[in-house]
Amino acid sequence: EAGKALAEALAGHKALTTLGLDNNQLGGEVGKAVAEALTGHKALTRLGLANNQLGSVAGKALAETLKTSTS
Repeated sequence: EAGKALAEALAGHKALTTLGLDNNQLGGEVGKAVAEALTGHKALTRLGLANNQLGSVAGKALAETLKTSTS
């Protein structure tokens, strides 16, 4: 599945500074997988996820990931 492949690719790139995934209709499951993959990405300064129908579960997972990745 494309979402799983994306998450796996992101997990290996800890130096990533910008990620633009706007307008891809990712959905909640992929959004949650992306959140998990971004854990520990301290270099990430821009994340674009507009218009992806992520839902509250993915939104909460992303918020938690970003909170812990910047501390």
